[in-house]
Amino acid sequence: MSAGFAPEDYQEILHRFASLSDETYKKFNESLIPGTTTAYGVRVPEIRALACQVIKKDPKGFLAVSQPGSYEEIMLRGMVIAGMKQPIEERLPLVKDFLPLIGNWAVCDTFCGSFQLKSPQDRTLMWQFVRPLFTDRREFYARFAAVMFLGHFVTEDTVDEGLALLESMTQEDYYARMAAAWAVSVCYVKFPARTLPLLQRRTLPPFTQNKAIQKIRESYRVAKEDKEMLLAFKLPPR
Repeated sequence: MSAGFAPEDYQEILHRFASLSDETYKKFNESLIPGTTTAYGVRVPEIRALACQVIKKDPKGFLAVSQPGSYEEIMLRGMVIAGMKQPIEERLPLVKDFLPLIGNWAVCDTFCGSFQLKSPQDRTLMWQFVRPLFTDRREFYARFAAVMFLGHFVTEDTVDEGLALLESMTQEDYYARMAAAWAVSVCYVKFPARTLPLLQRRTLPPFTQNKAIQKIRESYRVAKEDKEMLLAFKLPPR
């Protein structure tokens, strides 16, 4: 790629995707992401390596010509937005524009995991952005909120608010509910005394409550007696 980012550089990226295509991996990846067709079958580390190159060269130029034409193109765009060095306040509009492109758990979770929120200012602004999305009616907006929370905000200063937001979630689609359960389990592993009251209240939807308990019981970081105790808070499915 040239020093800046020209339209022909984008075509070069598509050629790179084609050269990195792995048909066996493509079929395997599609089996993990129901309803999603990957155009090339490129592994995530390869896409991440391309994202690092773009970020070093000209991320704004890339975003100006980037197209959501395939799973891999969307994944790459998300990684660039999450990893570019611009201040978080400049990137949040890009995050907002990216959310409608998230159509599966893999793009969502990779996007969330690509952020590095190092400064207090970055954490504050991102948390302000994420909080309203917990109650969003769109499946992957709500999942984005839950996964960002479990990856970046299960900390002393935000865990209680995050648990309250998880309790307020009304999104009933599968991938949002799975993320909520995953987040509750992460909270329990890190802050059991502060998470247990939520499970004791039994106010989460049965699927979320029971899946959270299952995930907690699968953790090697939870004592056996806690795992047995939590069974008392399982709910009958609706």
